[in-house]
Amino acid sequence: MGRRAGTAAVVVLGAVLVTASGCGFLTDLADPADPPPPPAADAGPPAVTSPPAAAPAFEPGVVAQGALFAGDRSVGTLRVATGGVQTGLVLPFPEFDEDCPIAGPSMQYVAVGFTFTLQAEGGLAGHLTMTPGPATPADAGDVGVFFEPSPGNDEYCTDGPSLPDTDSFWARGTHRVTGYVVLADAVGPATPQGRTEVFATLQAQVSELRLRDDDGAETPLTLGPLSVGAACPEDPGAFCVPLG
Repeated sequence: MGRRAGTAAVVVLGAVLVTASGCGFLTDLADPADPPPPPAADAGPPAVTSPPAAAPAFEPGVVAQGALFAGDRSVGTLRVATGGVQTGLVLPFPEFDEDCPIAGPSMQYVAVGFTFTLQAEGGLAGHLTMTPGPATPADAGDVGVFFEPSPGNDEYCTDGPSLPDTDSFWARGTHRVTGYVVLADAVGPATPQGRTEVFATLQAQVSELRLRDDDGAETPLTLGPLSVGAACPEDPGAFCVPLG
């Protein structure tokens, strides 16, 4: 995939991708972490590594779940879940820290995780869009949406200074992908603990779900019936997810 051009990054997860460091959100939903193997008898002292840019303590909750349909044919399932609000941390991948003019101590974010099964060729693609709701404070500041990157291919905040309100993903060869909703200026002198209450007022919309193959051919998908969550009132082809 080429470098990102435009507001939203397109995330392409390759066929041999293992979920990146800091992006184990949906792994935590489904599978407990395996314990590390014991060191060999002749192993030296463990390597000293720097702490990650962010170490989110996820408190996941499923906010949408249903079957994926291509026309009248069921082709899989999708579950969407959100994590707890993280305060004062940058996103857990270095591309964001390198590209975006946001200092970690001012930020809050919520992870939005997608986990899915497919009984069809190709990967799952879709959009996540964030807009202010009627109760969103006028002084909430800049809100952005970012998906975890594909290795070495994505650039962020190329159309700054405003953050993108929509980002896209294409998950190929994996069944998990994580996006992040960012409140850029949540922490400050007047709000040292951040503005966690703002997230519950935002309108998060998942739309344009589709199967996409390696040649770029796409098949539109719908999600339903929903066992958790609801379609967006203004767009029955999309569904809305709460963040708090």
